[in-house]
Amino acid sequence: MKKNFLIIGLIMWPIISFAKTPNCANAFMNNAAWWMQYDGGIVEMADLDPSKTTVTLLASEKKKNTNNMIKKKYVYTQIYRFVFYDDSGNSYQVITKGDAVEINKNDITEFCSAGLSDVYFVSKNNLSVDSK
Repeated sequence: MKKNFLIIGLIMWPIISFAKTPNCANAFMNNAAWWMQYDGGIVEMADLDPSKTTVTLLASEKKKNTNNMIKKKYVYTQIYRFVFYDDSGNSYQVITKGDAVEINKNDITEFCSAGLSDVYFVSKNNLSVDSK
């Protein structure tokens, strides 16, 4: 009986967690797409289909701010995995790591990127295979 409660508790733990994770995915996604075009020369941003892009937050860590340029007490280091798709059926997998900070706009708390993120290009897969 005690094992059942322990197992149920471990399964429910992530669901009952009240920690708010900043959502900075758009800023990191735009940075990754920009990097793939201008720094990597991998794909044109205009060829990517944003509606097919998948986003996965891999990690988010709240830590004290040590950057004097940012006037916030805490920053959140976030790691995202993006899979972009182009019009030709190719997919591009990218990992980004960067800091996010909390901003108050009109008494609404929002989160945004605190600068450029690190971009790691993982893979390019050709999904459109010629059968000839």
